[in-house]
Amino acid sequence: MVTERPRLAQREPRSLQPEQMGDLSVSTPTVPPKVHAWVLWEDGVEELVQAYAIGWTKRAVQVRFGAPPHQQDVWVWAGAVLRG
Repeated sequence: MVTERPRLAQREPRSLQPEQMGDLSVSTPTVPPKVHAWVLWEDGVEELVQAYAIGWTKRAVQVRFGAPPHQQDVWVWAGAVLRG
């Protein structure tokens, strides 16, 4: 699954580190819901992207966005994700 908006990947998004997420079980949906997520890029820019929630814990959500070959999977804080 990809989002409708391709992105020219000239920089990489930051993903949460395992120690930030804690030792929580990850839920994975059969059909990932569409979401909007605030993603932080390595240059410090924050961007609201259309994405799919492909996994989550109580604290964080793994989102997939972009279009091949520039598709990204990153973990963000749950508060940075909006349904729809």
